[in-house]
Amino acid sequence: MMNKEQEKRPFIRVLIATVLGILLLITIVPRAKCIYDLNQRKANLESEKDSLTKQNAQLEKAMQEANSPQNVEKIAREQLGMVKNGETIMVPVLSE
Repeated sequence: MMNKEQEKRPFIRVLIATVLGILLLITIVPRAKCIYDLNQRKANLESEKDSLTKQNAQLEKAMQEANSPQNVEKIAREQLGMVKNGETIMVPVLSE
């Protein structure tokens, strides 16, 4: 027959395993949540980076077009009334 000491051993082992399991959960769950949150933040930041990269490319293209010699000449002629050397200015006259 088993004495009382031998009967308590399985209970003690189960109790120790349960306590260790709870301790592991207490330490692992917050870290797992932190890792999940960081992965979500990383994905959001990468998405924002891609969006900003596309916007930057569009702005670079618009800036190159705005600084092109053709555009500068167009603005000088239409908005500032400038002409090239040797050209004559034609001013429309309204008839009454």
